[in-house]
Amino acid sequence: LTSPKLGYHGESENSLTRPASTYETDSERRRREFSSEWQQQLKMMIDLMYYLLVLLFIPQKYTINALLCGQQEPRRLHIMSSSKNDDYYSVKQAGDLDKPVVDRRQIIIQSSTAVAAIFQQFTSPVISYADEESTQISRGTIFEIQDPNSYSAAVYIPKATDGKDQAKQTSLPLLVVLHGAGVNEHSALYEFITPGGDHTNLPPYLLSTQQAPPSLSENFVVVAPYVGQGKRSLYDEPRSKILSFIKWCNAYIESQTFDDGTNISINRQKVSLFGFSEGATLAVELATTRQFHGVVTASYGFTGPLPKMAIERLQGIPIWAFHSKGDDIYDVQCSDRLVESLLSYEGGLDVFAVGDIIKYTKLIPPTTDKMEPGREHVRAALVASRSVEVFSWLLSLK
Repeated sequence: LTSPKLGYHGESENSLTRPASTYETDSERRRREFSSEWQQQLKMMIDLMYYLLVLLFIPQKYTINALLCGQQEPRRLHIMSSSKNDDYYSVKQAGDLDKPVVDRRQIIIQSSTAVAAIFQQFTSPVISYADEESTQISRGTIFEIQDPNSYSAAVYIPKATDGKDQAKQTSLPLLVVLHGAGVNEHSALYEFITPGGDHTNLPPYLLSTQQAPPSLSENFVVVAPYVGQGKRSLYDEPRSKILSFIKWCNAYIESQTFDDGTNISINRQKVSLFGFSEGATLAVELATTRQFHGVVTASYGFTGPLPKMAIERLQGIPIWAFHSKGDDIYDVQCSDRLVESLLSYEGGLDVFAVGDIIKYTKLIPPTTDKMEPGREHVRAALVASRSVEVFSWLLSLK
């Protein structure tokens, strides 16, 4: 924890020596995605019809839980822990102890796609492409960039407003969005802003459909790094690789002249993190480097108590946690424990200023007899992403 090159789970400097992945060009990807769009829509309709038929004709105990969570063999998921005896955390479905152990990451992967669609309004995303055919990018749109040494990312630059860009350059705060686990079969743009993508419960989707709160869309540069096709989660990546990507991204954005003739700079003193699920755990780890202005977590998932050194390094860093009491992926106690650790640390926060530094929003699940697995887990990130107060709070931080 004393170095960004070491995460809680013990990755070493040697893990950084990976060959760079080979990516298709943006123009090739665009043609491929556009040509297969109708196939994606058809597949979604077939899947929906299948689920409805199953709900109607298959006994209750094999319905939604079986569809989203059903594993043929017991599985376990490696979860961070301070105790070697708690390295593996298994979950059985409530009410049936004879069922197989459920792979929590698999539930996250399935629910991020199946559940987020419930909340989505199917409006057309506003997209711009940064590739060899277009040297200028439109502000107020989502576009994709690629660091040849690390990740691709979905990026948003707010539109210039009257009187704000008279000098054709302005300094803006940066929000880095860290996604959770997913299947990740497509490009960054697809997974973040296309209905049915794995990460459409996060700010980039709301920005692409013009549903984001003004406190976000008018003020923040948003960068959402993408772990890459065929990989599961940013949580598995070297921490120093992610930090290097953020630095590269700052330089790339500042080098661009947008189609309205403006340039921007990134305010290095106001770089904040927004993390969901495994991305929330990653955000807290990255915050221990003390390089970030503020942190928003949704469905935080570290199952053990934070090491004392981590708590020390988090002192004074503003954190706003969101978690649903109905979360069946990472229990709300994960966020309870995080907040309690920060508040109870000896010699820590001034009690009179604690409301400005640590905020905690607990969500109450709707009163219903049936709840799709993972729904409340995903909902915490949607609520945080839509909150005007969250981004106004980040802007107010000194």
